[in-house]
Amino acid sequence: MDGLWYLLLIGFSALNWSIETWKWQFLVRKLEPISFKKALKSVLSGVAVSQLLPYRTGEYLGRLAYISDRNKLSAGFLSVAGSFAQLLATLTFGVLAFTYLKPIPYPSYALGLFIALFVLLCVGYFYLPQFRRFKRFVFFEVLRSAFMRLKTKDLFIIFALSVLRYATFVIPYALMAHHFNLPVSSSLYAGITAVACIYFLQTISPNFILTDIVIRMSVPALVFSGQMEAVSGMEYIPGMFIYLFNIAIPMCLGAVILLLVKLKKQ
Repeated sequence: MDGLWYLLLIGFSALNWSIETWKWQFLVRKLEPISFKKALKSVLSGVAVSQLLPYRTGEYLGRLAYISDRNKLSAGFLSVAGSFAQLLATLTFGVLAFTYLKPIPYPSYALGLFIALFVLLCVGYFYLPQFRRFKRFVFFEVLRSAFMRLKTKDLFIIFALSVLRYATFVIPYALMAHHFNLPVSSSLYAGITAVACIYFLQTISPNFILTDIVIRMSVPALVFSGQMEAVSGMEYIPGMFIYLFNIAIPMCLGAVILLLVKLKKQ
């Protein structure tokens, strides 16, 4: 690849994490003022910790390092709202792509289960504050109280930002897949559909540091080639570059930030 591709990947990665920072800043301002610089450090710290626990649950621990103690619990649950919106964006496009491409055979009733799960998540995202029957469950009550800080308009803004962020890592991936002439990516539209399916399968797979790279390697091969082992090996390349610029490099930056924070406290 020439230098233009690297500039493209850097640009999309910067836009990706800038949008995520704006989203986090928007959420945290419900509790306390926070600058974009501080919010960015918080987000990158979360990326550094996210790979240590399944499904990136460690992301919340990293982000809370920059939140005052009195607001850590509420900020943690507000962070769930942001992640929830991102999950909805991934599932919205991913389920459509998965049912269209059918990279894995599935029974007919599975589609109904996918749709039912998606509707349930949408109802939970937009109407959780109205669910009052969970009062006896401390977790749901604290989660509900955190969501109550957000108006319906706020939830739509967060979801819109999540969709925009989703596009920043789907589009460059699809462009690279089309550039390398991978199967199921004969056009940009076909490439976006394949990538949406890939991210859907990666999202629903168990995800932590020991399996993350394996999943990111095997799923693209399954979608592009129809089998877990790539036919040409080219199926790996776009995903590897997207992982490098969108996860690995930000993760290293976040680790450095956390180290500096720890050194300052000593």
